[in-house]
Amino acid sequence: MELVDITANKAEVKQLNSWLKRDFPLAERTPFGILKKLARRGKVRFCLFKHEGKVAAYTVLHFFAGYTQVLYLAVMPEGRGHGTGSAALPLIKKAVGGTLILEVEDVEEATCKEDEKIRARRIAFYNRLGFFMLENCRLLIPGGVLRPMADGKVEGDLPRLWRDMYRELAGPIFGMFIRTDDK
Repeated sequence: MELVDITANKAEVKQLNSWLKRDFPLAERTPFGILKKLARRGKVRFCLFKHEGKVAAYTVLHFFAGYTQVLYLAVMPEGRGHGTGSAALPLIKKAVGGTLILEVEDVEEATCKEDEKIRARRIAFYNRLGFFMLENCRLLIPGGVLRPMADGKVEGDLPRLWRDMYRELAGPIFGMFIRTDDK
């Protein structure tokens, strides 16, 4: 499998946007216009994972404060459960280097046992790939509570880092609704 940067390919970026709409609820999606604007400034990359010429998965990477945020990572429906996601993250790491960060839904905020089980399984998946939960930081966004994970050292004021990162992604209007436990 290979990681292919499609940021400069308008047709493929448009297709990726349709997959985002399929795979992520509206409350979890950054407005695509903001992502494209950040891509023009070199702060976002749209990438595909291809295996034998076919798209196996996709990702959107956000570069902020010296870290690479795996903003979205999704495996194509027909390839789920076959190790594609496990193979994708090391390819990202190899391509960008440094510490990768991402967020998961807070297990304690699950609304039912099934949701709790899915959230716990997702966290266990990232743990197996070397990610660990960053303590003392929860991101409160409209529609949920996120917990940050990283595969390396993250320094500084974590709540402020996450709040500022998500405010950049949300834009000036929606950014005012993003907060952390401390602010």
